[in-house]
Amino acid sequence: MKTRKRVILDCDNTYGVPGLPIDDGQTLMYLAGRPDIEIVGITCTYGNGSIEEVFPATRWLADALGLGNVPVLKGASAPGDYDTEAAAWLSGTAGSATGSLDLLAIGTMTNLLGAKKRDSGFFTKISGVSAMGGYLYPLPVRGWNRIGELNLSRDPAATAALLSAECPVTIMSAQVCLQAPFGIDELAPIAATDKASYFYMLSYLSGMIRRHGGAQEYLWDLLPAVYLSYPELFHQRRFNASLDTDTLSKGLLLPDVSGPGINLPDYIADIDAFYSILYAAWAKAPLKCK
Repeated sequence: MKTRKRVILDCDNTYGVPGLPIDDGQTLMYLAGRPDIEIVGITCTYGNGSIEEVFPATRWLADALGLGNVPVLKGASAPGDYDTEAAAWLSGTAGSATGSLDLLAIGTMTNLLGAKKRDSGFFTKISGVSAMGGYLYPLPVRGWNRIGELNLSRDPAATAALLSAECPVTIMSAQVCLQAPFGIDELAPIAATDKASYFYMLSYLSGMIRRHGGAQEYLWDLLPAVYLSYPELFHQRRFNASLDTDTLSKGLLLPDVSGPGINLPDYIADIDAFYSILYAAWAKAPLKCK
């Protein structure tokens, strides 16, 4: 078995809120089913929904997965909301960590800058950040080329702080995430192991048909989660990123030879193995609905 990783999840989960995205929830389910991962805590931020939607949805899902002993902290409600319970917990936990600590950031990045404002050495006290967000050029699906990216664009100052972090940073852009669709075909294997999740995800995908004419999503947030245990599944690419906040406010990741270096994978090396890993973890963490 791989060495057990201690992971903090920073997310904007809206799994359980009708009509709102499910990929953060799918990510928490995946982490809960991974024997090589210890979930140290979950911090919540705005993004897919308001913090008043995200926080209770995340507490409910954690309980439904049998994670009631894992701290769930309420974080930022808007860009610039840095003085929060989540930011204080992040900085305190990193500062008192006795071993390696990985941060999985799959929402807006405001909580991360909040932690750094409390402790300027915050990023030196964690092993690395695996995040999802940004795009390299407009997305060619569902008219999203006209819709702003959410995770990196909402608080460009916080995104710049992440890109400049002293620890290793890996970011899965929208382009690589488009290689991992999630539709009716990809949903089917879940029916045998978790009926509650299957029917909820089916209702979400059915809503996609009504809203967009196609029952397909993408496993956006699952890519940085899988990367934590299986970096070899992704083609690594060194990328020097621009810190221009006007560019970041559009969610664009543009190169700048003088910018900080991050890892920006450009493709999934083994897509079949990627899905197999997801299904195996999901099968071990069915919802325990009352």
